[in-house]
Amino acid sequence: MAHMSDAVLNQMVEKIVEEVNPDQIILFGSRARGDARAGSDVDLVVVESEPFGQERSRRQEAARLYRTLSGFLVSKDILVYSRDEVHYWRDSLNHVLARALREGRVLYERR
Repeated sequence: MAHMSDAVLNQMVEKIVEEVNPDQIILFGSRARGDARAGSDVDLVVVESEPFGQERSRRQEAARLYRTLSGFLVSKDILVYSRDEVHYWRDSLNHVLARALREGRVLYERR
């Protein structure tokens, strides 16, 4: 399925928002650029307000999001960052987060 409907993306966003109440969700990669092919995955950055570290595991948070979206039968790549990390990396030339911010499509932003 090269083209994924906005309705499906919106359903994915709703599930993420219900589960983790993020600051922002960004679609990036081929689906954001509009050049996805059959078998292309969905690349998402999920920005959360709380930092990650010894007290809060990024890996566990990502696993939680993968479980939340397990009903969507499409490959997914979910990157989870804190608000502070977004601020730190946003002007980098090569960091995946900076590229996602520059080239991606914001699907959700908490007001």
